This record gives sequence, structure tokens and C-alpha cells, in this order.
Amino acid sequence: MDKLKNYNIVFSSLPLGENDFTFELSQSFFDLFEIEQDFESPKLNISISLEKKSTMLELQIDLNGHITVPCDLTGELFPQKISNNAELIVKFGDEFDDTDSEVWVIPREDYQINVAQVLYELAMLSVPTKRIHPDVLNGESNSELIDLLDQYSIYEINEDTTDNEYDEEENNEGEDDDDNEDIDPRWAKLKDLKP
Repeated sequence: MDKLKNYNIVFSSLPLGENDFTFELSQSFFDLFEIEQDFESPKLNISISLEKKSTMLELQIDLNGHITVPCDLTGELFPQKISNNAELIVKFGDEFDDTDSEVWVIPREDYQINVAQVLYELAMLSVPTKRIHPDVLNGESNSELIDLLDQYSIYEINEDTTDNEYDEEENNEGEDDDDNEDIDPRWAKLKDLKP
């Protein structure tokens, strides 16, 4: 726990009421957890508003910043903005218990809490699962991979198709298949089951 001591908040000397703390998370923070991440160059700002009460602590945690991730379509690295927030209530009891992610119990004699694990989990949950480069979304990407995807796409886009043609297709789908003679004989037996 010594390697995470920079993320301790000493609350015993704080006055009752609201107190503010800030942390900056970079790659060195994530290296402390020795778990491989699928992003690079994190620059995250954390602001914590800790409200000290006589019987408990209430923490409001806000995360903002960006990470560098590869685009799912082109593989190009780009900066992805992320943000998230969480609330944590810390109560006093006989022994430490952090099984509930929103309510912790710490021993009454403790004078500080370590928020490193909460910050790590909040950051990891902020990373989007789908990552598309902004240039791809805007149609401004000059990547050769996008051209290859368009070239080998199994879907053909017909720009001449009008809304009326789509409406006709939807209406035809709802019609009874009695007129269709090209029905698979295995499925034709099912028509005999109609009441």
C-alpha cells in the first residue's frame, strides 16, 4: 500500500463541511496496478469534494481528461476524451469493509482513506468500448483501410433508392405467401397448420 500513499486523504484534521482535493493521473499511476491497459498516454484530472460529517464522509469524485486509443476501423491512434463521476460514502465501524462499491466502512481509529482503487476503477470504466476516430465519423479520413472496407463491403449502397421503394418492400413483406410458388417444400407443410 506504500506505493499508493500519494492517494491518501487525511480527513482527521479537516474541519466539518466541504473540502476539495485534486489529483492528476498519468501513466505512472496506472503502472502501479500492474495490469495491462489498452490505451496510452492518459492525462486525467480528478476533483474530489469531500464533505466531512460527524458520523461519515461523503465523497463526490469527478474525472475528466483524455487517453490515446487506436481507432477500431483504421488502427490509427487518436486522443479520446473521457469523463465520469462517482459518489462514495465512508462510514465508521469495527473493521474495514469495501465490498460495496458505493459505501465503505473503515475502522473508527483510522484518520485517512486511500482513494487509489476508486480512481483506478472509475478511470477504467470511463474507457469507451467502441472507439472511432473523429475523422472517420466526419467522413474526412484519408486512411487506406477505410477504402478497403468500402471496397470489400458485402453491403451495396444504392443511392437511387427512394423512400417509396422502401415502403413498397415493407408492405410486400406483410402479405400472405400463398401466391409465392417458390417456397421450400419443408416450409410449405407449415401452411397446413393454419386454423
